[in-house]
Amino acid sequence: MVFPMLVSSHHIDNFPLALAEVSKPWLASVFKVSVDDLLDFRVTAPKIDRGYGSKVGFISLSWAPGVRTQGLPATLAIKVMPEYSATADMVRQRRTFCREARFYAELAAQTPVRIPKVYAALWNDETGNAVLLLQDCSVLRRFSFFDPPRFKELARVIDTAARLHGHWWQRETELVASEAVMGPTHAVWTQWASEMANSWSAWLESPLAAFLPVEWRGLCIDIAATAEKRMTTDWPTRNLTMCHMDFHCQNVFFDQAKISDSIVIFDWDGCHLGCGAHDIAYFLGLLPLTLRRQVETPLLHRYHRKLLQAGVRDYDFANLKADYAFGCLFNTFLIPMQLALDLSQPQAQADAERMVVGLLQMVLDNQEGPMMWGFDRWRSAVKAFLPPGTLPLTRNHSNMLGSR
Repeated sequence: MVFPMLVSSHHIDNFPLALAEVSKPWLASVFKVSVDDLLDFRVTAPKIDRGYGSKVGFISLSWAPGVRTQGLPATLAIKVMPEYSATADMVRQRRTFCREARFYAELAAQTPVRIPKVYAALWNDETGNAVLLLQDCSVLRRFSFFDPPRFKELARVIDTAARLHGHWWQRETELVASEAVMGPTHAVWTQWASEMANSWSAWLESPLAAFLPVEWRGLCIDIAATAEKRMTTDWPTRNLTMCHMDFHCQNVFFDQAKISDSIVIFDWDGCHLGCGAHDIAYFLGLLPLTLRRQVETPLLHRYHRKLLQAGVRDYDFANLKADYAFGCLFNTFLIPMQLALDLSQPQAQADAERMVVGLLQMVLDNQEGPMMWGFDRWRSAVKAFLPPGTLPLTRNHSNMLGSR
């Protein structure tokens, strides 16, 4: 659970937008000490930049002897605006970073899962800029899409998600009262939904989609045609809770010293009103495809059991599976979002292709009966590429998943 803030979180005009803009006077003002009390500081960027909606850095601080006992941190994590201009424009337009700052200010203390301690959450609603000073969790274990958690750790992540979702279950009025949480009628959400068809079209016409066989392109076109309706008039109205919307293994820390409550969740800029199973679909959908298929069923059953233990009622496993199938479709929004990312390096392009394959295959794996939404014709078409039991890709692209 989040710790109380040391400083107020609020709308503010003057704060750094880049790591290079962090200054001693600004840090001193945040911690309400004199500039002389902060002897020195150093800002560093991680070797591997995993951030998309913000730029993450670390700050080491040297305090004067007289203030060292005031609980001031020796290290911090800082989140500033993204460096890549297209991503920064998207973040400003959709106010995602502002909403994350608001989450820490308005909802974090009520959220019953572990979150990095926050020292400052500052934003400007007019510009869409924000900055966060957070607990440095770099000493905790982190995972990646290429080094995912083991099953035991995956189970702990699922348990934590069930605790989060169970806590906020059917508290819609309270959640949408905060600007930190989007609902299907939120102006940013409806605008985003209205742009989905054009975003998909632009992605399909871009070099990012050049690797797709024609049958996969047909599936994408069908998904795109229903995207806006799915996010608005077809959006679920039952079993609603707070969803994270960026719930993947790179946004999770594992504290090996506190096994009973070991999961710390990062990156809260996508909070919205939805079904908790959408978060589970997102989390599993960004695992390596073969791993996802191995753990999907047992982890869904575990998630359902933990929800019931958290007090959720009148929610059977069939309802969960339907919400999960919807989440598999919804989470394909990640595919056209690639246009706003810096994928100029070959490895980044390969990673993007892996993500596309994993998300599309997840749609086909989880659309059953009435939940098929007309995509069954693509299931039979893509399976024609390779013999049963193999991935539905042409042989030219069957290496995209690599050795998992």
